[in-house]
Amino acid sequence: MSKVPEQTKVWTVLELIRWGTTYFGQKGIESGRLTMELLLCEVLATRRIALYSDFERPLMPQELVQLRGYVQRIANHEPLQYVLGKADFFSLQFEVTPDVLIPRQETEILVERVISQVADRRTCLDIGTGSGIIAVAIAKHVPQSQWLCIDKSSGAVDVARRNADRHGVADQCTFQVMDILTQAPSQTFDIICMNPPYIAASEVSTLDATVRDYEPHSALTDDADGLSFYRRLSHLGESLLNPNGLMVFELGWGQAESAVDLFKGRWNTRVINDLADIPRVLEVWSN
Repeated sequence: MSKVPEQTKVWTVLELIRWGTTYFGQKGIESGRLTMELLLCEVLATRRIALYSDFERPLMPQELVQLRGYVQRIANHEPLQYVLGKADFFSLQFEVTPDVLIPRQETEILVERVISQVADRRTCLDIGTGSGIIAVAIAKHVPQSQWLCIDKSSGAVDVARRNADRHGVADQCTFQVMDILTQAPSQTFDIICMNPPYIAASEVSTLDATVRDYEPHSALTDDADGLSFYRRLSHLGESLLNPNGLMVFELGWGQAESAVDLFKGRWNTRVINDLADIPRVLEVWSN
């Protein structure tokens, strides 16, 4: 079988779906059929449901060239979201590039918790904003909220700014390049959100290659024990949080107890489990 669809052959949508399902399976790509269908949707600028009523449509030469490029990238285990340049999160579509992490469904729990508690807490800080999914999704649902979104990556800040524009919340979001481990905002906030690089340096080598080799290293790990950002906020939080304020952090696997220990004494804490009963979110507020 050809490594990629041959340009000398006329390929229909159905033939390509069948070919892609087999080819991606041989390459160890999960959900090969779905992946091929999504690539075709991008090339043909159509929806998946439309593919099924257009099985016999032949691809034009320029469409096949574009598809070949996508297929080669997927075969090299580049994440589909980077190939397409977009990802869905909280029923919204976001631009993603290799400057930012690919949104995970687990982070929606953090967003839901903040939306349910934001009420009159209007000034918000998003630490390590990445593609801006947390601030943008909440701002979209809570129009009175105002956000400072910081990230040490200027590339990530650019992506987040474009996503705020895309979803009509640019007037609610201010973006700034800042490393929270060495710097701090000058203002205070009612809510502080953070999905930090919580993977310990010792665990990076065990990550799936699609994550380890493609997603930004500095957004995955603190190059230490995975707790650096929680540790920093356990001290910095007092100077950043307004009275009756709330900090909401995503937790990594097995980190709940260690993270809670960092806030004992000066703070109240609550751990929220996800649907699989795994500790996923840490809420912190002052005594």
